[in-house]
Amino acid sequence: MTFTPLMQRVALAKSLGLLFGLLAPALLTTTSPSETMLVWGVVLWAVMLGALVGLIGVFDRVPLFDIRLPLGIRGGWVGLWMGVMLLLVAQDGLEVLWARSDWLPQPGPGVWWIVIEATLIGALIDLAVTAVTGSVERHGTGRTRSDH
Repeated sequence: MTFTPLMQRVALAKSLGLLFGLLAPALLTTTSPSETMLVWGVVLWAVMLGALVGLIGVFDRVPLFDIRLPLGIRGGWVGLWMGVMLLLVAQDGLEVLWARSDWLPQPGPGVWWIVIEATLIGALIDLAVTAVTGSVERHGTGRTRSDH
């Protein structure tokens, strides 16, 4: 099976998301099955973050204003959005897990830190994947990002 450039981009971004996500079980101490499920949910959340960053890599312009997006901005935006979503769903559980961790600084910087962290992770994944995969051809235009 041959991967298209977009499939390569998404696969690499999901892999990087998994690597970032695997920090959760390494850094967070769980004491109950529900906390363990939350930690593994964060791992899968990070994979989804990578997948979305990989998919959004095709869009490099704001069509309304016809301006080019700087690298990392689109991934940072996806990370910001996904961080807010994680915060809305799991704020209390993440606060408890952070407070119990032996590896993370105490007292924690607050649960809103997850939004900043997700933004940075999204931007880093976008930068890394773009550096490795190069430009993705936009279907129907015959142009690549480097042609603009």
